[in-house]
Order: sequence, then C-alpha cells, then structure tokens
Amino acid sequence: MTAVEPLVVRLAAPLTRAQVPQLCEHLRGQLERTGAAEVIVDTHALDHAGQADFAVIDALARLRLTARRAGAGTRIRDPGPALLRLLQLTGLAETLGVVEHRGREPDPDLI
Repeated sequence: MTAVEPLVVRLAAPLTRAQVPQLCEHLRGQLERTGAAEVIVDTHALDHAGQADFAVIDALARLRLTARRAGAGTRIRDPGPALLRLLQLTGLAETLGVVEHRGREPDPDLI
C-alpha cells in the first residue's frame, strides 16, 4: 500500500471571506479524490502580500473543519509574523495545526 502524499492548499492574496466556501468545497473534493490524510495550508503568498486578517483566520478555521470532517489533519505552512500573532491572539495557533516554516527561520518569540 502506497502512502498518500499530503494535499497542499496554497492560499492566494487577496483572500476574502466570500471565497472561503469555494475553497472548502474544493478541498472536500480533493480529499475525496486523493484520500490524503493530511492537508498543508500554504500561507506564503498571504505573508508576501501582507494579508493577515480575519478573512484568513476564517479560511484557516473552516479549511481545518473541512479536512477534519474528511478524516484529515492540517498544518499551516509559512505564516508570517503578523498571521502568527493573530493566530495567537485568537487562541487558534495550536488548534489550527502545527506551524511549518520553509525557507526562513521562525521568530522564536512568536511560536
């Protein structure tokens, strides 16, 4: 039996709350099609665009819920410092998944 690679979802900026239902529906379909047990939500483009707001928090929370309902776990990849602060402020830093940093060292004060 071959292990299924994690499913990577790349969030693009600008991200609006109106886009979240479509993102969740797309993720649900991808999880059904692939059988992936893990979803990595890549937030690098949001960090690059300077977007760290409640639309992003809403998307991350709802994507996690969609993945969880399909039996998959989630991780957040490359959140910027502002998004990390917002996740901590809302109490969602641990709930939304293990933070993964690629290509740069995380700020130890934000983890």
